[in-house]
Amino acid sequence: MIVVNGWTIYAHPLLLDQLEKLTRVVEKARAKDSHGWARTANAKVLAAVRSLMFETVPSDPTRPEYRQGGTLGAARKHWFRAKFGNGRFRLFFRYDSRSKVIIFAWVNDDTTLRTYDSKTDAYAVFKGMLDKGNPPDDWATLIQAGSTDMARHNALQRMADLDQEAGIFDDHTPLDRS
Repeated sequence: MIVVNGWTIYAHPLLLDQLEKLTRVVEKARAKDSHGWARTANAKVLAAVRSLMFETVPSDPTRPEYRQGGTLGAARKHWFRAKFGNGRFRLFFRYDSRSKVIIFAWVNDDTTLRTYDSKTDAYAVFKGMLDKGNPPDDWATLIQAGSTDMARHNALQRMADLDQEAGIFDDHTPLDRS
């Protein structure tokens, strides 16, 4: 279990898939170019996601800028998103203030950038995923999905370690896995 600022952090398997894929690409770039890999677009996206998941969002997941309008539908305003990468990327999540739990569900990639009225727009793709039930919209089912395979959460630590190695976040400390 990962705890940041008193919030227990979970990642849905869809997000873990994205992070594992991105981490592998960054690790390959590091193997290819030991000096320039940290300046690649993928390394910057990975660093931004890590910062959002383990610093920015857990500092206050209730921030108004995380609220999305009706893009996912009026019945889905309980989903939040953090924007990054010049507004092209979205990290979707839900939280529960009473239990102090944040579940990060999905982040778009370079094939699903924010593009208004496009079938591959980040919101359109995520809405389609919700419509199909993956990730689940129900809180209890979402929590279960996000906490079943804790071994896969090692991808989160690898992501943080890459950031430290790149010098992107000098204040890196190992994640609290209480």
